[in-house]
Amino acid sequence: MTLLEVMIALVIFALTSTAVMNVIYNTMHGLSGMEESYFGQMVADNVLSQLKLAKTWPSNSWVTDKQELAGKTWYYRYRGQNTQDANFRSLEVEVFITSKVNTDSPVAYLRTYVSR
Repeated sequence: MTLLEVMIALVIFALTSTAVMNVIYNTMHGLSGMEESYFGQMVADNVLSQLKLAKTWPSNSWVTDKQELAGKTWYYRYRGQNTQDANFRSLEVEVFITSKVNTDSPVAYLRTYVSR
């Protein structure tokens, strides 16, 4: 085997290794986003369940709070919105991974309807 053959083999190995590392990085980054979305949906579902069980009529203004889940602090906000029927109200929850709930985009969003 000549030096030229070894150099070509090393170049091919370096290029394929770079491609494999890029795929691994993108996969891990995607899994992180999926994890945030999954736990965010769980937080939103928990908040909606708590509000339904409390049987309180949600206000039209945003209410902000936080919750611990999976070793992280999740920030959320919820509000009620009037519907055409006065006995029903739309209830929406947005979940964030930072405390900047007014500027960041939510990782999860759920909407349901509650009745008096």
